Amino acid sequence: MGPIARIRTRITKRRKTERNPVVMFDFDGVIADSFEIFYTEFTGAVRELGYDKLDSKEALLKLFEGNAFKSLVKMGFPVWKLRQLGEQFKPRIEAANERIEPFEGMIELLGDLAAAHPTYVITSNQTAAVESFLERYAVQNIIEVLGSDKEPSKVKKIRQVRKRHPEHNAWYIGDTKGDMIEANTAGATSVAAGWGWHPVETLREGKPDHVVMHHSDLRILLLPAERA
Repeated sequence: MGPIARIRTRITKRRKTERNPVVMFDFDGVIADSFEIFYTEFTGAVRELGYDKLDSKEALLKLFEGNAFKSLVKMGFPVWKLRQLGEQFKPRIEAANERIEPFEGMIELLGDLAAAHPTYVITSNQTAAVESFLERYAVQNIIEVLGSDKEPSKVKKIRQVRKRHPEHNAWYIGDTKGDMIEANTAGATSVAAGWGWHPVETLREGKPDHVVMHHSDLRILLLPAERA
């Protein structure tokens, strides 16, 4: 095969995968308008374990400029207490889940995308809490929720999904700088949701492939009928 043919093959393959995305969503700040509740419950859980450095919303948001769990350890949280933190946080966020509401239009978008493409939720939240939320709002066809209790690294979870769908182009939609860094590291197309936890200027520091300011922008990117 000559060089021109190889180039054409690569272009054809890329276009094919772009037409067949596998879509991965963050939960908090993208699907769910949950920051105030998450802040209250998460900081409460770490305080119960004797850690008092998450004393402001700014401190919590700083965690999500990288992997939140690694950042927490760097801030001095004992690594051996991470499992205990998960156990403390799980019942709190599951109970608080009943107070969390979706961003306007996101439930309909999730349903439409999940009907058109393989769709996952990859989150730092607890799997059961997110599954309960999706069930409450009757979101169907989500293949799997991969929470921090299954694996704390979003890089590993994104790569896991990519491995399951080798013929698809992987897209990850998140709302923090850390999400963008992890999506890029994992080889996914990174999409920054400008309505979430981090402001757009912070999101851009993570070098996202796309920045969207409204859920309708995701429809244009990922649903062919919306692009027509």
